[in-house]
Amino acid sequence: MARLSSASKKAAASVASKIGGNGSTSTTASNPAKSASTIASSKNDVTVPGLINFTPDNIQGMLPKHEDSSYSVSNPLSPPESLPQVSQQQFDKSQAIYQGATRAVKLTGMAFDLVKERFTTSGKQVDAIDSGVKLATKVERTKGSFLDYLAQVESTSQKDIALGVSRHKTATDGQKAVYDIQTMDEKLEQSRIAANLARLQTEEKMSGLSEFQRQLSGQK
Repeated sequence: MARLSSASKKAAASVASKIGGNGSTSTTASNPAKSASTIASSKNDVTVPGLINFTPDNIQGMLPKHEDSSYSVSNPLSPPESLPQVSQQQFDKSQAIYQGATRAVKLTGMAFDLVKERFTTSGKQVDAIDSGVKLATKVERTKGSFLDYLAQVESTSQKDIALGVSRHKTATDGQKAVYDIQTMDEKLEQSRIAANLARLQTEEKMSGLSEFQRQLSGQK
């Protein structure tokens, strides 16, 4: 294919060169018939590897020599001795050669048919491989999507667990707050009681002090 592309590029360059007339566009425009002839002749510059060069002009050279007038017969009951003739032995020998050559050509044609089928089958093989590669790509893409899904499931589960922990913490903190409030109330009550007891103790001590002072002063 690379050689064909190169040949095509050479042909295109040749056509462009011939049409351009070495950079003179006015000559081409003034002689369109010559330009068309140049373009037509440039087609012969295209060479396809393995492809025979065949045009209708080649047909005559490939035909066996045959002079139809040599077999002209005016009286079928008295054929002229000038008719081309071969002996029975020569006929059998030539016939065998033609039959063998025909078989050889047919076998050659079957070989080309085989090559054609090989190319067709190889093309189908390439198509099958291409489809397989595309399928494998889709499979891997689907695996990726499934892994993304599993990762999202795990992420969602983790968030659900975190939410449950947060809710439990909230409930626990709420219950703890109740006990904290009760504890603070009890401590406040204990502080109040302790203050009252201290005040009574102070009053009692003050009363004892006054009594002691009266005794010291001799008062009854």
